[in-house]
Amino acid sequence: MASELPMSADDHRHDVVDWMRAEWSERRDSADLEFGTTMALLRAHQWVVRAMDQELRSLRLSRNAYLILMSLQLSEQRTRTLGKLSKYLMVHPTTVSMAVDQLVKAGFVERQAHATDRRTVLATLTPAGLEVVEDANDRLAAVHFGLASVDTETLEALIEQLQEVRRAVGDVETGL
Repeated sequence: MASELPMSADDHRHDVVDWMRAEWSERRDSADLEFGTTMALLRAHQWVVRAMDQELRSLRLSRNAYLILMSLQLSEQRTRTLGKLSKYLMVHPTTVSMAVDQLVKAGFVERQAHATDRRTVLATLTPAGLEVVEDANDRLAAVHFGLASVDTETLEALIEQLQEVRRAVGDVETGL
């Protein structure tokens, strides 16, 4: 459908975020820049999510399941605590626990108690989990995570700018 295609540069004046920001400004006397930024982030997020979900659906993976698998793949010994996964994904521990349960049923993850702290639960990627996450990574890379039409310079600048925003709002989580 034409409405789902990216706009041309000439259509900037009709951008929905610009319209929403202008309407916000007419009704409120503050935070129009923050509102516009939030709307732009949320709309870009929806485009990326749509592309990811389309690829993951064929593998019967939810986005959370993929992110757990990918986090485990990148981790030392392909193992993480459920608490750390919850922090990485910024979701409630119950959400991670339920997703890990589904991944265990699928044979992609093993759940086990920590060797020295019985209260801590570990999730470990299985060989089958490694295979499915590699397949998912290949599929997502092939579609450039929905960002294929965005040039490298813009993507690099966006990562840098969003990192500044994340730090300013308190997102200092490390990958360690």
